[in-house]
Amino acid sequence: MPEDFRYASIVLDTHLDKPLDYALGDFANVAEPGARVLVPLKGHLRKGYIYKLHNRPEVDKIKPILKIFPKERNISSKLFELALWMAAYYASPLSKIFSCMVPTSIRKEIQPKAVWLTLAKGKEKTLSFLPELRYKAPIQAEILEKLLQSPKGLFQKDLPAHAVRSLLQKKLLSAKKVSGSDDFLFEEEFFPTKPKSLNFEQQKALTAIEATMEKGIFETHLIFGITGSGKTEVYMQAIEKALSLGKKALILVPEVALTAQAIQHFRARFSQKIAILHHRRSHGQKAEAWESIQRNEAKIILGARSAIFCPATDLGLIVIDEEHDSSYKQEEEAPTYHARDVAIMRGSLENVCVVLGSATPSLQSFYNASKGKYRLHTLSHRATSSLLPQVTIVSMKEAWEQAQGFTHFSKELIEGIKKRLPQGEQTLLFLNRRGYYSSQCCPSCSYVKGCPHCDISLTFHKQDNFLSCHHCGYRTEPLRKCPECGSEILTFKGFGTEHVERSLKGLFPDIRTLRMDRDTTKTKDAHEELINRFRTGKADVLIGTQMIAKGLHFPHVTLVGILQADTMLSLPDFRASEQVFQLITQVAGRSGRGDIPGEVILQTLLPKNATIQLAAGQNYISFYDQEIRMRKTYGYPPFCKLIKLLFTGKDAAKVEERAQAFRKEVLRHSPLFLECFPVLPCGYAKIKDNFRFQCLIRCFQILPLTTRLLSLKEQFSWNKVRLLMNIDPMSTFF
Repeated sequence: MPEDFRYASIVLDTHLDKPLDYALGDFANVAEPGARVLVPLKGHLRKGYIYKLHNRPEVDKIKPILKIFPKERNISSKLFELALWMAAYYASPLSKIFSCMVPTSIRKEIQPKAVWLTLAKGKEKTLSFLPELRYKAPIQAEILEKLLQSPKGLFQKDLPAHAVRSLLQKKLLSAKKVSGSDDFLFEEEFFPTKPKSLNFEQQKALTAIEATMEKGIFETHLIFGITGSGKTEVYMQAIEKALSLGKKALILVPEVALTAQAIQHFRARFSQKIAILHHRRSHGQKAEAWESIQRNEAKIILGARSAIFCPATDLGLIVIDEEHDSSYKQEEEAPTYHARDVAIMRGSLENVCVVLGSATPSLQSFYNASKGKYRLHTLSHRATSSLLPQVTIVSMKEAWEQAQGFTHFSKELIEGIKKRLPQGEQTLLFLNRRGYYSSQCCPSCSYVKGCPHCDISLTFHKQDNFLSCHHCGYRTEPLRKCPECGSEILTFKGFGTEHVERSLKGLFPDIRTLRMDRDTTKTKDAHEELINRFRTGKADVLIGTQMIAKGLHFPHVTLVGILQADTMLSLPDFRASEQVFQLITQVAGRSGRGDIPGEVILQTLLPKNATIQLAAGQNYISFYDQEIRMRKTYGYPPFCKLIKLLFTGKDAAKVEERAQAFRKEVLRHSPLFLECFPVLPCGYAKIKDNFRFQCLIRCFQILPLTTRLLSLKEQFSWNKVRLLMNIDPMSTFF
């Protein structure tokens, strides 16, 4: 590092978007971009990262840097390079990039506070105390019995505090502070598995991936494999290769629900420490995982979207499973990054092999593979002897005529469920709408009870008897009379998973059901608990939203019922057909993954629709050919780039006025390659008391434009209106 640099621009952990200059002083010889520092700001101490070193401060009076933290707190040079690219591409200040890259627990140095309890006197001695405790202190006795069943121990937070204190005083328990991580709980009860024999297609893909890793070069591989084709086994054998080369492997999955299943697979296969990163983990768990990666203890990193920023050095492999999934895209706040695209850029910067996998690749990825930008590997057969399920398309118009009214279940679906119950086979029912009813309304004047804070109707939840907004969380009691016309005759419309569950029990009173949606998975370990209960045969039917549609492996599921598969097709969004095709194909692929052939009943009001027909046949290539022609004709991605300018604020008129004014500025300064569409209300025109307007920009080069947009945004007068620049948006409607 040249010694003549005397100043540094610091990006602070605050809401300040611009870096501030500080004097290096005695730290001139050790300062470098990405270093973690402590600086004074308006009488307070603030932390931040060095952005750049220079000799030309913008102000005369420069305060000194007070401290440079140990290198473990730095952002590595490669991640810093990635941050600079993200700031430019996603038109986002570096302060937001860094806060996205580094977990709060690391930036704020949050110390874990978990307490781990174990038996202090051994099994036999503890048993001798139980008879008296059962009589005098039954809660204490219950705690000891739980610990006898869990000899490794339990977290104190999961047990009654007063009873624990008494047992500690009696010296029947031992307590120690731990990191807050429960990773070591996964180390037991896993039967080691060995690599499976690969078929020709799997081996061909693996050989190509291994060759890329051996060369130590960057290359992107797309594994296009039908559901059940053994993509996970290819991933795991590729990970083994990376480990044998002394490299680390990073695996991303789209949903927290899939993380638990992946943990089981990887712990059974690999003896190496696995670091787990996703938003459901506590601060202590995230901190420990992060630090274990920095200490080179964890060789395998598994996580959701934000795990792409893990501080791993010597990466040999990055895997993005279900790469098409919209969960990889951050839409609600800056930076609006897509983890798949960031992974590819990170691979390029660090010479890492990147593997994308999906049964329904995004059109963008498959187009890149067709043009030779990615290497394409096709897995056209299921890895086991199981075949793709037989799909039957059922017209719900005809089903309603036969039932002489509305029904969730066609005759074919009812017969399918009835057939499987005595045989011990399981059924999956998919409906991408939770709650009991979608809305409460007045048939006299057509009034619909809406959320006072959002531009959507309230969903009725029968179990708790309340109306709820699924965007802001607002709750209220159901209406007793119409506030518009005073009518006391009110009805409900639309149905969700809760209604489906109750209706199913009406048909089959003894049926065992589980429901998996946001209402039933609010607690920390709910996903894993529900999945394990279903996998171990504790229920005959699993009813759920899109969280059950992807990646999950249930060998005993031989029937999948898809209810209302076509609702998204009516949305005015160029990706609607792609998302419907992906959803149907993915959920259909959960059937028949074991030894017994599977069946899918696809219920729809649009049985002749081309997307429905192609999804039923899992015919991705024909769907891709049809869709890519449409995209090219109308100039949609991947034949262009899109930017969605989202304007929000409390005053609708002011938001629209600022949006129109900003669009005018964009057009005034725009290059020839830009097309700026009119300002329109969003599909959801109000969310959380904020009115929402959007303006789409179509262009062919992102980087020159984002730089200009960011500059315009900084110069513009906003007056309590906010602008979010969503680069490569997943939806042009919401």
